[in-house]
Amino acid sequence: MKKLLLATITLSVCIASFAQVKGSSAALIDRSKPPKAQPNPEIKINIPEVITMDNGLKVIVVENHKLPRVSFQLFVDYPEQLEGKKTGLSGIFGELLSSGTTNTSKDEFDKQIDFIGADLHTSGHGFFATSLKKHTPKLLGLLAEVIKSPAFPEEELDRIKNQTLSGLATTKSDPNSMADNVASVVNFGTKHPYGEITTESTVEKITLEDIKGFFKKNFIPNYAYLVIVGDVDQEEAKGYAKQYFGDWQSGTEAKPVAFPVAEHTGNNVYFVDKPGAVQSVIKVTETINLTPGHKDELKLKVLNQILGGGSFSARLMSNLREDKAYTYGCYSSVNSDKLMGTFSAGGSFRNEVTDSALTQILMEIKKIASEPVLEKELSLVKNSMTGAFARMLESPQTIARFALNTVRYNLPADYYSTYLKRLEALTINDLTEVAGKYIKPENLNIIVVGNAEIADKLLSFDSDGEISYKNHYGEDKTMLKQVPQGITAKTIIENFALKSLNCVSTTEIEGKLKKIGYIKTVSSATMEQYGATIEVQRHRAKPNKVASQTKIISPMGVQIAQKEWFDGEKGGSFAMGSGVKTYSDEEIEAKKASSFPFAQMHYFDNKHYEVKLMGIDEIDGQEYYKIKVKTDADDDFTYEYYSLKSGMLEMEETFAKDDKGNMTSVIIKFGDYKDVNGILLPHTMEMTTQGQIIKFTTSSAEVKKKGKTDAFIGDFD
Repeated sequence: MKKLLLATITLSVCIASFAQVKGSSAALIDRSKPPKAQPNPEIKINIPEVITMDNGLKVIVVENHKLPRVSFQLFVDYPEQLEGKKTGLSGIFGELLSSGTTNTSKDEFDKQIDFIGADLHTSGHGFFATSLKKHTPKLLGLLAEVIKSPAFPEEELDRIKNQTLSGLATTKSDPNSMADNVASVVNFGTKHPYGEITTESTVEKITLEDIKGFFKKNFIPNYAYLVIVGDVDQEEAKGYAKQYFGDWQSGTEAKPVAFPVAEHTGNNVYFVDKPGAVQSVIKVTETINLTPGHKDELKLKVLNQILGGGSFSARLMSNLREDKAYTYGCYSSVNSDKLMGTFSAGGSFRNEVTDSALTQILMEIKKIASEPVLEKELSLVKNSMTGAFARMLESPQTIARFALNTVRYNLPADYYSTYLKRLEALTINDLTEVAGKYIKPENLNIIVVGNAEIADKLLSFDSDGEISYKNHYGEDKTMLKQVPQGITAKTIIENFALKSLNCVSTTEIEGKLKKIGYIKTVSSATMEQYGATIEVQRHRAKPNKVASQTKIISPMGVQIAQKEWFDGEKGGSFAMGSGVKTYSDEEIEAKKASSFPFAQMHYFDNKHYEVKLMGIDEIDGQEYYKIKVKTDADDDFTYEYYSLKSGMLEMEETFAKDDKGNMTSVIIKFGDYKDVNGILLPHTMEMTTQGQIIKFTTSSAEVKKKGKTDAFIGDFD
């Protein structure tokens, strides 16, 4: 038996070796030619049937029994609507939706979600939640409460509004957000839902009654889809829907409204000034009439991949990054939408090549709109998109999305099953046809966010040779107005000194200053999200002494976050995590250059300061003299804004480079000036930095002719 087994193995090896030799001699492989591409496999995607409940709720079930988990997505597809003076309402509503119910407080609700290890995310259109299957009844009970009896607590609304306002603060320093806002406004217009921009003003107007009204009007089951994915069968899912959402009361559906889309002719340039920017953001965009599932959608998606869809071989990336080295990335996109789609292209570019980069982007758009693409480009993109689609099918959530789209947009039942066949069948002529139909290189909105010094270089790109200026929210903005004759930076600051010291003429200033030798203020700000308070104690004294200490007071105790001190000759600083630092000779000289009671008093007799009056700027409906202040110590600079109405300094915007060389900004608004022993001091200070808004209120202020404190040598106790 042992010999027989050995003989069998030997024979098998010989046969295999012979077959290899025979095959190689019979049909030699030419490895200089790539193998022929095999036809795409047949894709079978079973789009589940829609279960429609008696109240109009449509239920879609996608079974996946690999893991004992079930997810629930509720999408309420109410008609698009204008929010007007309360733009941002739907977003704030969505965040508030998970803030407890009439039966369960927010804290208890969150505890119950955490206890079962579930995930829950709400939005203005519903929720997404997932948990282990064994916790499904508990999770659905909570979700049913969210939809049928949300609490909408007032304190949570206030918290969310404050968080939203803090988030909006980043818009003023984020050039991409600025460009997106302007694109929305100029593409769609303010009479279209997609052209409405959330601002501080619109958020502040939103009330609890608005939230409740939005919920009552829009969250009805006859608008809604419930998509259930996971370890569940059709009958189970139908039972869940009936048990937990069957008594959800239907409502009256509103008729969809047709919104007008802004129209324009020619190329129009819109510029947003971002002082201190070392790069420009370019966004070339336009609306296109492209709805989901349209026969031209796939053709345009393929065309976009060739132009700038993301790969390094795309034309925009190859030209502007690989060839010209203008940028790290330049992309384009085509988006379909049930109301109106969009086309966009652009990226971030160095200031000095902004106009050159825009020239190349427009050239590539014109080229792809008028000339056939190459066969190798089309083949490469087809292969890439085929692979991407195959990877997508590995996710049950993708199948759920396909199912929802099929029902929501009334697509053919085989729309996704035939995707690869339709992709493979596309020809160069197909792309040429849609390129000429949708891409209009002579009718584009061109948005540039950057330093004002580059604006004049963009005039030639506008069809009528006039640039429109916008602010960070896409609102029309008048560039700096000319200052009336006789007004200078010196007269503005002298007027500020007169107002601050309650003087009638400049001859009184010196005598008034003799009575003021020491100022101490204590201010605080509440950080609700951290449950902490920031307290800042500040001392100033003649001729240039300064000291400050920042405390963080929380339930964990009191921590010293920062200190600095200077006694006129020496000083230092302390920062949490960095320890104590002694000032260098250069830093001491810079401190000596400062003056009491405020730096502006000696701008014009100190050779280290460079002061320039820029013009009159309009901010939130108020006019200000804008003055640029810079020292010769570094590249940092500050814009100071003096109110034409009050004469007071009401805002400072400081630009400084971080450790990576990126320009960052801090905005400080001063308000509530009060007389303290002969000098007007601001009692409110709103600081915006790194997307955070911190509002300080002064609780005590002292002004003395003489004052002693060890704070100037670093001892604040």
